[in-house]
Order: sequence, then C-alpha cells, then structure tokens
Amino acid sequence: MVSWNLDAERDLWRAICSPNRWHTSEGTSHPKSLQHFLERCWGTKFYFESHPEQARWQYEPIHGPFLKWLQTHILTWKVLARRPDVTQQYRVAVILPRDFGKTVCATKSAMVWAHLDEPDMSTLICSATSPLAVDTLEAIGALISGDIKDSWFTWLYGNWRKGGKSWTRESIEHGYRKTAGLNEPSFDTCSVDSGMTGYHHRIHVWDDPIIKNKLREGGVYMQGVHDAVGASYNALQKNGLLLFVLTRYLDDDVAGRAMVNEGVATWSGMECPNTMLFQKIPMGKGSWHVFFWQVEDELTGLPTHPILWDVDKIREAKARDAEDFACQHQNDPGTSERAPLRESQLADMYMDYTDFQFQLQALGLVEAASVHIDTAFKRKETIGKGDDNAIVPWLHDARRNGILYLDTDNLRASNEWREEEFNDELIKVLLNIRRRGIRIKALTDEVEPGGKAGSYRNRILGLVRASGLRLTDEQFIQFNRTSDKRARIRTGAGHWVEGYVKILLHKDTHGHWIIPPVARKLFNQILRVDVAPHDDLADAATDGFAKGIWVQPRIQQWGTDNEGDLPRQPGDDELRSFSRPLSMQELYTMMDEQKHINETLGPGHGPDNWTLDDPV
Repeated sequence: MVSWNLDAERDLWRAICSPNRWHTSEGTSHPKSLQHFLERCWGTKFYFESHPEQARWQYEPIHGPFLKWLQTHILTWKVLARRPDVTQQYRVAVILPRDFGKTVCATKSAMVWAHLDEPDMSTLICSATSPLAVDTLEAIGALISGDIKDSWFTWLYGNWRKGGKSWTRESIEHGYRKTAGLNEPSFDTCSVDSGMTGYHHRIHVWDDPIIKNKLREGGVYMQGVHDAVGASYNALQKNGLLLFVLTRYLDDDVAGRAMVNEGVATWSGMECPNTMLFQKIPMGKGSWHVFFWQVEDELTGLPTHPILWDVDKIREAKARDAEDFACQHQNDPGTSERAPLRESQLADMYMDYTDFQFQLQALGLVEAASVHIDTAFKRKETIGKGDDNAIVPWLHDARRNGILYLDTDNLRASNEWREEEFNDELIKVLLNIRRRGIRIKALTDEVEPGGKAGSYRNRILGLVRASGLRLTDEQFIQFNRTSDKRARIRTGAGHWVEGYVKILLHKDTHGHWIIPPVARKLFNQILRVDVAPHDDLADAATDGFAKGIWVQPRIQQWGTDNEGDLPRQPGDDELRSFSRPLSMQELYTMMDEQKHINETLGPGHGPDNWTLDDPV
C-alpha cells in the first residue's frame, strides 16, 4: 500500500492556487492559478460534479481564456502598483452575458485570490443596491470561514474568520490581515443607492450597477448610476484597480460611457461589435482592458456556449424580446433584429475621394450639394444635455439614380460651439464645397423655437451672402424635426441599406480607410438609433432624403414608373426584355433620357457629341 503524503499535496495546491507562489522559468504564478482557485477553492468543479442536473455555466472554451486573461491583468496591476513612479489607476472591464458566471469568477473568486499574496489588501464591492452588495460579501464570508462544503479554501489557507477584528453584514476585516490599524476593511460594500464612505480601498469592483426595471422608470436614474460609479475615480487609491463586471443595457451605460470617454487599451474575447464607439479615443489608445463575449457569434450565427444556449433557445429569446437579447446576451445595445442598419453593411458604402474625383466630379456627374444643420445652441435644454451642433453635407449624383455621397471632409459637430463659432464653421464648409466647383442647392435647419421664428434664418442668410455665396430664401428650408425623430432616422437608414448612400473617405499609406471621429459619431447614432444618447448628426443627415431635396430614382418605362422604387437587379423579370427588339415607345424613352444627360453634362459629352475626328 502506497502512503500518500497529504501535506505535500496541500502544499502543492496551495502554491498552484495562489498568485506569486509558483516559481518557474515562466513566472511566479501558475498559468492557470485563478482557474484552479475557482474550481477547487470556490468549488465549482466539485459542485458541478455533485449536481449534474445543474446547467454548467463554466465552459472551458470561454472561461479558460477568460480566467487566464483576468489573472494576467490582476498580476500586471500588482507589479505596476509596486512601482513608485506609477500613479495611474488600472482599469479592467469584464463584459459577459447573463448567466455566464461573471460574478462568481471576477467579483468573488478573483477578489479573494488577489488577497492571498497581499494580506492587507482592501476591496470594495459595489452593486446596484445594498442588498445585492451584501449578498456578494456574504458569499465571500462563507468561503473564507469554511462554510462552503465543496471548497478547499480553508484546507489550503485556513479559516480567515478566526482572529478577524470585524465581521458584519456590510464589511469584513479577516484574520489573515497582518497590519493592525488600517482604516479600510478587508472587504467592504457600497451601492448606487447608499454611496461610498471616506475610505480609500486598493480595489473597487462595480458588479452590475444597473437595474433593468429602474431604466423603464426613466427620469434621473441613469445619472445617479453614473454619479455613483464616478465617485470611484476619487475614492479609489491613485494606483488602485478599478474593475467593472457587468452586462450592457444602453449605449450610454457604465461600460459604454467609460469606453467612449476614456477609450480602450486592449480588447480580448470576441471581436468588438461596435467600433464606432471610439469617436474620441482610437482603439488601443485608451485606458480600459476589456474582455467581451456574446451568446451568439454574429459572423457565423452559431451559439458560443451551446450548453447554456442552443440555436432554438436563441431563436426564442430573440422572438420574445429582441432588444433585451441584444443588450443582455449580445452586449451590443441597439443592434437587435429590428435595427435598420448594421455596422457590417457600412464597409460596402465606402468610396475613396480619389475615385470620386475621377469617376464623378471630373466628368460633371455631381449635380449639387445640400447642407443640413442642427443648431443645439438655440435652446438651453439641448445645451444642457450635451447635444451637438451639427453640419452634414451631401453631394447629389447628377444621373438621377438617387445616390447621395456623404462628404466626410466637411462633416462637422461640436457640443461646445456658440452661435458665432458654428456660423464660422458653416461658412467654411459652404466655401469648401463651392471651391470644388459644386453648387449648393439647399441648406436645411429645424424650425426655430416659438417667439424667435425667422431670426436665425435672417442672420445666416446674411452671413452666407456676405461671404459671396448665392443662396435664395427658397433654398434655405426649415423642417419641423420635433415629431418622432427615431422614426425619421429609421426611414433615412433604410435608404442607406437600399444602396443610396456612398461614404467618401481617404485611405492611409497601407490602404486602410481613415474614418474621422465625427463620422464615427454619425454612424453610431444611425446604427443605434434606439439607444444612442444623442441623435443630432443623424437627424440632420436624414434631411438629405427630404422631398424636394432628394431626387428619387425613376425606373424606365419598361419597368415601373413609381418614384423611389429600387433599381432593378440582375435576374429581375424586367431585364429579360433586353433580349427582344425595342418598341418605338421604349426607343423614344431612351432618346429622352439621353437628351437629359447631354443637357446635364453640357457640350462635349455623350454620343450625340461624338464626331468622326474623335480618337477611338
């Protein structure tokens, strides 16, 4: 009979499951230390083995890479925090779907694991409500005091309740702590509804700070959430770890605002579904390290966690509430099955400015430009909300095919401009367009607020004319945009999908598209019309398709003649008529169309102007 050395086994696992206790040539922590801690010390391995009836959320293809990623960033932070020259907080965001075990992995297991090599660590657990934060703390307390049956924790590291100076429902100072007299508890709690104390912890964890039902109530709820989370930036130690563990709800939720305003340093897991978020700070230049996952792979349409979510369950969830599935399972607010436009469709609309110059502008195929503005400075309430003053220029194709070209070189937006600054930018845009030999056929704005009707209109017409541009009263059109903005934007987005939009861009030296931040902002507002916090650019852009400005395509007589019908595609029944002789009516129609093209392009173009002396 072989005698098994239980103490040696315990020493081995104690080193494996703890940070900075496993010394090899590759480092001082086992490469799967956090995962082994989760499975053996928190006990997920033993729990699932003894409860086969439970849906197993831990899935190696997802949680293996995720836990390794999380371990790497916690260890990186620990190294940086020891350097006296590092005073920046380290920011990590875990964005996983519901039911994927993100709280057990990151908020509970990883936070206890982080204490193992630093007994004096202090961690603040933050949640949407005090009871939720207390529930998380009670689970941690049960683990470190030996009350979880499936756990190896106390066998490996002892009972941390013994010798603890404080053990309440709201905070714990465990017996593993070495230094007496520290103000901050080992584990502490706070919430959106209770606020923070004056302590300065080493780690702040915000675990799902938003309650979905509260969002339905509207009002100032989301501002309260942002204020509560924002308090961490000052309350957390200057070189501390700020950790978000959450699921997405809105474009401007906690994770969304952080990624837009502070940017992303690294992105792991699945590909980012909305690169248009990065309007202010390009991807890779920000401060957040993000791990991102979705229930369904949007590229393949397959489940990423088939044990929890199979194809039928995904289909049912989408049918039940497509918007909820997009948020809490895809972590991509505003991109449900009902979204009018997807980011993947934009790439087909990109057109190089150089190609536009040679293929259209040089040949006289640009009819005119229309410029559409949104003037937030007119109303105090829009200024207070951070709405943009926007300038959106469209170039119209002269061939009456309905195609509009978004002139991104002259696209403008700012929520800081005063009226005089906006006017200066507008005049610059109008002059830039005219210098390229393109006439301006319309300038549109929203109807001015009551009591001020016509005042801004008169001022801007005077400025335009003083700059040497010709713009009649009839060419300055004001629309009532107050009624159902989202419906208007959705209708406009439908024209993008139908192929009536080309987006003019430049390329870098490697041939990659250069998308200006203001263009990303416009795309984001259209892509996420139901959840985007602002819609000023998208609202102004929709005017390009307004009646009297947009020349809708007309189908030839052998097809239909309804304005706005889609251009015919290869394989359509109408195109089969090309194999038969033309009727006289069809011939006259073609002649009329050719006459129109000649008149539009001027002399020297078209077959009617060819001569025998023209080179072949």
